[in-house]
Amino acid sequence: MRELLGGLVRYGLVGLANAATYYGTYLLAHPHAGYLVAHVVGLGTAMVVSFLLNCRFTFRVRPTWTRFLLYPASQVVNILATTVGVVGLVHLGVDERLAPLVAAALALPVSFLAARLVITRALVGPAAPVVSWDAPTGPIPLGGR
Repeated sequence: MRELLGGLVRYGLVGLANAATYYGTYLLAHPHAGYLVAHVVGLGTAMVVSFLLNCRFTFRVRPTWTRFLLYPASQVVNILATTVGVVGLVHLGVDERLAPLVAAALALPVSFLAARLVITRALVGPAAPVVSWDAPTGPIPLGGR
């Protein structure tokens, strides 16, 4: 349970880094490409950074191409949970400016479990890489180890 809670805290920290990556990329791209292209480029960049940080820092597993290709599926869970949360909270009378922050905080455990499942194939207990999962595609070459 302690490892699961530690992973949740690390996941939240990666989320903060992810938000900063998105916004920084958005601000850099916006003057050259307009807001919509800057948004898409920011999301793409942030998703790659989030994936790499979640593999190495949050779940402490090696990033692989298979995990990378499956990672966006975990983000769909986050988008659905926060969207339902925002709508529900606004319906309950929470201010529209505050609802997204509350919804994001409430969705954090669900989003964490979805990312954990995709990256480590484990919902509970210690994260353990599954060798057969990685065998067809191998590790992503990042240098270092």
